[in-house]
This record gives sequence, structure tokens and C-alpha cells, in this order.
Amino acid sequence: MFISDEEKKMLNGEEGPGIQRSIQMLVTLAEAFDADRLSIAKRVHIHCAVPYDMLVELTEGAKQSKAYATTHAHFDPNALDPEGCKRIGIPEVYDNYEYIHAGMPPSKLEEIYRRLGYFLTYTCTPFFIGNIAAQGEVISYGGTSGSVIANSLYGAYGNRDSIPVNVATSVTGRFPHAGYAVKENRYAQVLIEPEGLDFNNFTNQDYGAYAYYAGGVAQNKVLAFNEFPESLTLEQFRFIASPLTALGSVGLCHVIGITPEAPSLEVAFGSRKPQITAKVGKAEVKQAMDLLNTADSDDVDLVTFGCPHCSIIEIRDIAMLLEGKKASSNVRLLIGVAKAIYDLAEQMGYVDIIKKAGGVFTSCCVGSQNPFNLLGPDLRVRTAAVDSVRAAHYMSRNSLDKIKICYGNTDQCVDAAITGKWRAK
Repeated sequence: MFISDEEKKMLNGEEGPGIQRSIQMLVTLAEAFDADRLSIAKRVHIHCAVPYDMLVELTEGAKQSKAYATTHAHFDPNALDPEGCKRIGIPEVYDNYEYIHAGMPPSKLEEIYRRLGYFLTYTCTPFFIGNIAAQGEVISYGGTSGSVIANSLYGAYGNRDSIPVNVATSVTGRFPHAGYAVKENRYAQVLIEPEGLDFNNFTNQDYGAYAYYAGGVAQNKVLAFNEFPESLTLEQFRFIASPLTALGSVGLCHVIGITPEAPSLEVAFGSRKPQITAKVGKAEVKQAMDLLNTADSDDVDLVTFGCPHCSIIEIRDIAMLLEGKKASSNVRLLIGVAKAIYDLAEQMGYVDIIKKAGGVFTSCCVGSQNPFNLLGPDLRVRTAAVDSVRAAHYMSRNSLDKIKICYGNTDQCVDAAITGKWRAK
């Protein structure tokens, strides 16, 4: 394995003990995957569940991150709107945060983050707040949907990485030349073809169910979606890419005509034949919808938006639907969003509209880290309405199916928040 002169200095401890430990770990990982070298990494997204002792060990002596680094969504739901969280019953002291970080308060981690120059974005949508990779840039992202979108929409080169790899990459600026950091490993293997579907009438939730089914077909292989409209918006692309890591574990998809590496099927597959070809029609989309919709009652007591975190477009749409209305007293309405997007929404007046309607904002992940999943029977809800495949999948499984799910579009979820009933058919 080739080691550059700069990397030898890191390995010899000339840049500090933390960088030495980090580069040793990355070299070991690279050798395990038969990588011939380390790549220069430009961007990192640090998952929030960082054990304090590990963070100290891997960054000791490091003065600044060598990659553009942002932080993933909070585990603490109170960080953005503590008054709102208190009103709907979330404790001010969130023990799960302390547990994740080995008893250390968030401020101790932030001291290290600030020293290293990590941008404290606390979001699962880093591409909304400036961490946007160029085609071919090597990245190390924590958080599964962000890495899939970076790989698939922007053509970044990276894998679904663990927290130690995120941190080690940030202080060394290096990443193993393996997995999706290697061009040869990025060719599509599974072809998903639509059958009898009109994408012009698809909602974001239809795209989500379509992709949920496709992820189950592909599992951990690279898939290609054929015949999607080339006019897909960023919001639509998110609803396609983010479910791929739920029922399956897809790290890269090619949307023909949109993904930079996939101007055609031939290019996406590297002139090879697909290993698997699957047709997805109305029956398959319905099958996915049926898996997501587990509710046995029309009574809804939780509505969530923002898994992954909402864009400003989504916040605007929710605000317009809620303007002049009130959420039912029986419903908790929780919206996940990055602080930077929250600030813009506040400037636009959307935050005021949503808060007046009874909505509460949080920068935690409202799917996998939903506090009503984690804080015991007193706060656990019975039925949640969501517009996100990831939220539906993770909330159901993290609660051991104790939270039943109504999955539908944004209008239907807002209606459920107002009426306390799921009225979609």
C-alpha cells in the first residue's frame, strides 16, 4: 500500500497523537479492504452519537479539521425549541443524550467541535446548509440518507461510514481508497424499471414507496432507476434516495439522466448487463404502502415532518396548509429542521404560522431519534402520521411496533394534525 510523505509524518506522530491514532486506524481499514492507497478527502459529516472519550482520543493535538466538516442532527430534541418541547411533554434534561456521550454534556463535545472548526449545523441534510460535494470529491458522511444523496445526486465518492471514520477523516484529510471511493465499484448492478405508472401524478410519498420497494430488491447493491422524469426536484430526489437505506442498505443509486455518472443505462452499468432487473408497478407500490401503513386506528396523536430534515420549501408548504388553523389538542406536531433553515423560515414568517398552529420545531431526527420512541410509556404515542418512509420505517421498528403508522402525503398529515384523525384512503 502506497503511503505518501505527508501520511508518513502523521503515522510517525509528527502532527500529534490524535492524528497519529486516526491515520493508523484508516491505514488498517484500508488494508482490510485491499486498498492501494489513501484518498484525499474534502468533506466530512460527523454523526451526532460521538462517544466523548473516542472524540478526545482521535483529535488530541489536532488544531483544525483538514476537511470541511458539519455535524449531524442532535440527539437532544430541546436544542431548537425548548419551550415548545416542554409544552408537549419532552423533559428539559434528555438523559439519552448524556448516555450516548458517556455522561458528558453537549457543551464538552462542542468545545472540541469548535476547536477543530466543525460547523455546528446539527442536521441530517448537510447539502441544505453548504456541505455540497462536487462530482468525484471524496467524502466521509455519517447519517445514511446524506451519504446516499451525496453519492447519487452530486456524484461524490464515499461510503456509509462509522463515527470513528468520520472523525479520523476530518483530522487527517484522508479516506481509504475502497468501496464507493473507487470508480470501478460504482457501476450499477440492479435495474429498476417502471411498469404502467404515470410519474406526472406521483407525490413525494409515491416516490418514497417506489424507492422503498426498490431498496428491498437491491439490498446492498448499486441500483439504477430508469425513466424517472429529468425534471425531478431536490425534494423529490430526497424522497427517492432516503428510503434506500431502510428496507435495503443501498449506498449509491443512479437516476438515469440526472446522476452525473449515469447519462444513459450503458454508462451507468459500465456496458454490462444488470445482475437483477425488476419491474415496479402499481401492485409493488401498493405493497410498499401496505408495509409502511400499520395503523389499526384512525385516531392520530403524533404528526411528524422532517426525516430527513425539512427543506425551506417543505416548511413553506406546511405553513401555508396550517395558516389560520390549529392542531388538535390531542395531537403533538413535531417538525425536524436544521437551525439554519429554521432561521430562514423564521425570517419568512413560516415559523410563527406553524407555532401558532401548535407545531414544535426540533433539530433531532424525528424518525430514528424520535423522543416519543425513547422516553418510556408516559410519552409513547399510539399512532403517528408521517410523510416520510424513513420516519415510518424507523419509528415502527424502534418502538417494536408499539407506535402504529399512517403514511401519506403532506396534505394528509397536516389534516391529521388539525383533526386528530387519519382520513386518507
